[in-house]
Amino acid sequence: MTIFERARPAGVDPPRTRRVPPPRAPAEGDLRSQTRSKTADVIVVEVGGEIDACTAPRLEAALAEHVRAGPGVLRVDLGEVGFLGAAGLQVLARAQRDAEAAGVHLVVDPGRSHAAVRALQLLDRVEAPRL
Repeated sequence: MTIFERARPAGVDPPRTRRVPPPRAPAEGDLRSQTRSKTADVIVVEVGGEIDACTAPRLEAALAEHVRAGPGVLRVDLGEVGFLGAAGLQVLARAQRDAEAAGVHLVVDPGRSHAAVRALQLLDRVEAPRL
């Protein structure tokens, strides 16, 4: 990257620079995932917190484990999610593909989470290639 500076008149202080905050480090409390119910036919997973690029791999691992268990139905309850970003939507799309291949019916329930409802509504409106 090239930065060009304008010539400053003599005796003028350089402009103050603003500090850019460092990238957010993943925090252990950002994503909560627990199995609420598990039978041979149905697994219900409750997810809460933020689903972003930092936390999506943990959700992906949890969902992949449940898909491998081979229940008839895997229900993902997003009712306590405060943020659902693009990385989280990609995880859900991959889980859907993997579930179909394994013969598992995946149900994604946004519950009362405004963030999850909005992200899933936007995803339904976008005609994008399969992730």
